[in-house]
Amino acid sequence: MASKPKIKIFDHTELRNEIDKATELVSQVDLAEWAIRVARQVLPYLEQEFSNNEKITNGFKVNELWQIGEATVYQVRQAGFKVEVH
Repeated sequence: MASKPKIKIFDHTELRNEIDKATELVSQVDLAEWAIRVARQVLPYLEQEFSNNEKITNGFKVNELWQIGEATVYQVRQAGFKVEVH
């Protein structure tokens, strides 16, 4: 069964089921590490728009602290909500 989205999005249930199945095999910390690696690879392409963006830097930092047990999920979510893309 597909996980329920926590935000309003146009969803693709079949794809969500596939992602859910794949992510059951990996820890949340491993997924977070992977997501940060991907984001860090993409960020240089957005450097003109987001150069030295403290909110993005803080988001990475808080997530990395969570991975080692030094931040709460609430803190990660709050840092993530502060990262706005217009």
